[in-house]
Amino acid sequence: MMVVWGPGHGAPGVLSGLWLEGSITKFYSHMTMDKPGFDKFVKSFSWPGGFPSHINAETPGQIHEGGELGYALSVAYGAVMDYPDLIAVAVVGDGEAETGPTATAWHAHKFLDPGESGAVLPILHANGFKISERTLMGCADDKELTTLFTGYGYQCAIVDYGDLANETDEADRNMQINLAATMNWAYDEIRKIQSAARSGNPITKPRWPMIVLRSPKGWTGPRTVDGLPVLNSFRAHQVPLMQARTDKGQLQQLKDWLASYKPLELFDPSANNIVKPKTIAILPKDPSKRLGQRKITYDGYQPLNCPEWIPFATKKNQEESPMKAIGRYLAEIVKLNPKTFRIFSPDELRSNKLDQVFEHTTRDMQWDPETAHKGGRVTEMLSEHTLQGFLQGYTLTGRTGLFPSYEAFLGIVTTMIEQFAKFSKVAQTDVKWRGPTSSLNYIDTSTLWRQEHNGYSHQNPGLINSLLDLPHHMVRVYLPPDANCAVSCMAHCLRSKNYVNLIVGSKSPAPNLLTPEQANEHCVAGISTWPQYSTHNGEDPDVVLVGCGNETTTEVLHTVNILKEDLPQLRIRVVNIVDLLALAIPGEHPHALSDASFDSLFTPDKPVIVNFHGYPSAVKTLLFPRGNAANPGRFQISGYIEQGTTTTPMMMLRYNECCRFDVAIKAIQGILKEKKTNKIDVKAHALMAKYMHLNRELEKYAKETGEDPPQYQQAVLHEG
Repeated sequence: MMVVWGPGHGAPGVLSGLWLEGSITKFYSHMTMDKPGFDKFVKSFSWPGGFPSHINAETPGQIHEGGELGYALSVAYGAVMDYPDLIAVAVVGDGEAETGPTATAWHAHKFLDPGESGAVLPILHANGFKISERTLMGCADDKELTTLFTGYGYQCAIVDYGDLANETDEADRNMQINLAATMNWAYDEIRKIQSAARSGNPITKPRWPMIVLRSPKGWTGPRTVDGLPVLNSFRAHQVPLMQARTDKGQLQQLKDWLASYKPLELFDPSANNIVKPKTIAILPKDPSKRLGQRKITYDGYQPLNCPEWIPFATKKNQEESPMKAIGRYLAEIVKLNPKTFRIFSPDELRSNKLDQVFEHTTRDMQWDPETAHKGGRVTEMLSEHTLQGFLQGYTLTGRTGLFPSYEAFLGIVTTMIEQFAKFSKVAQTDVKWRGPTSSLNYIDTSTLWRQEHNGYSHQNPGLINSLLDLPHHMVRVYLPPDANCAVSCMAHCLRSKNYVNLIVGSKSPAPNLLTPEQANEHCVAGISTWPQYSTHNGEDPDVVLVGCGNETTTEVLHTVNILKEDLPQLRIRVVNIVDLLALAIPGEHPHALSDASFDSLFTPDKPVIVNFHGYPSAVKTLLFPRGNAANPGRFQISGYIEQGTTTTPMMMLRYNECCRFDVAIKAIQGILKEKKTNKIDVKAHALMAKYMHLNRELEKYAKETGEDPPQYQQAVLHEG
């Protein structure tokens, strides 16, 4: 078994058990089982440099940040997938149960195959109060809770303390006995369901057990403090005796409270090991079976079998959907890793052109007879929160997952990604005993530039900005310009460890701009000059045009063709960014360009026009510290500026000033501003007027016909 602990500030109950079973001492050798070690352990709680009041990465046996209110249940389900003997007990606080992520996660058992995976035992801790209000689940009576969870598909057992007016030692013991018996019942029910599935006679829509635990808020604590009720009150949610240091009455209440646990029956302060043997007689003799020492919770990483990606590439100039290309590669990943790789997708896998994986797998929906018990590697559910929890649980217990989604909706789980990153940061930097994990891998597709008439609501590239606020060394943001680069990025991400990876790609067919070998070299560099698409091989440029993203890079290349025809004397360098964090400050990110490399690509003083996939602020954030203080306007950043609507692909670029004519205008304006050359002075105004006129014609045509002019639909791009 393992425990996933949902309540936000429930650390004391977990930490005390971990110390008793020896797990704290195993990982923190100075917190020994004698009195000096016990004193160090107690003092470490909620103390600078010690344990926080919630579960975190420093807590042995835990794969979940206690501050992540609402995610425990889905994380537990992700953890048991493909571990057939593992049972995760998910403790869900009734305040936590009011959250949207928990509400959808109650359906997670419908994606759990009892033949190949373990089980989750949810315990809803309905003690009635949160910070200062009653809880919804706590206000529901037994019939209402039983009906609710029966409808969800569970067998619901209720363990209830009963009438507090009859609080006695015997009532306390009865509560413990009832819970122990109910745990045994739940265990037997789980093994019964699994045994049927593994013997070839699976139960249709099995009803997994769950427990509703009704214990009083502040159980065993002081009934009243200063005349105000604490027991079975919201006041028990906080520290009940706040003035014990200065108030003799509260200090005496504290002494009486602690003495009620009869500590001298449990501990011998004079012994070398102060814990009496009978206190821990129930512990497994094998330490690896103790809850804080399950190896999969801290060192279970299993690398994927990842083939080389180049055999899955296509020829240069051949039209290919980047997502289709990734789909071919993922199909092979699924084939080679039948028990260590899963895809969690919000019902969009086929829409996002990744459906080639179904050549080797199916979906794993267990309530659908067509997909039940078939070992499906794809979980599709219209709850990003639940899928994110699955991904976290699966990843933190050693496996690798992938989360593809529409670009506009992946931001729904931003706070969950951020909490995972905090957990991972602490695990990597402060906890020496935790091993590596595979990275969290995301694909943003169905992007704003090709929104396929979904409209303004489906246009939001903001996840990029959110990731840039995380510690830079943990984040990787890739914007492959073509299908070959997309597969290269995917192969790299699946091999990586301890990062949050985001690939932003298109599902629309487009020509491959690079050969497989060029794509490999470009992705290794992260950012590079493309002399084949520049003029004069990109040497001594008058202007630098930068593409970052699929469609925005294509517009940059069309801009070069336009300017070559209208201003053949102009020297243009094309630069492409596939690894966005290459723009970071040196030292902040391992992929960051050195100052010398930065100047070699962008020149020290020439105008630079960046055509970016997402919000311009993302690039500005990275470039701001690196900007030329003497010439702060040298970099012009184009990108999505919230000019969204239902329109054609070309018009989306136009409305956001990212189409080829807008880039050409900005290039001319940048050169004029620099006053470094008089090559274009005579024609500059006339050409800018021409490009603005073409933009208006483009808009007129799109509104009349519902599509882009044929000459702008041509995909072929010429080098040289």
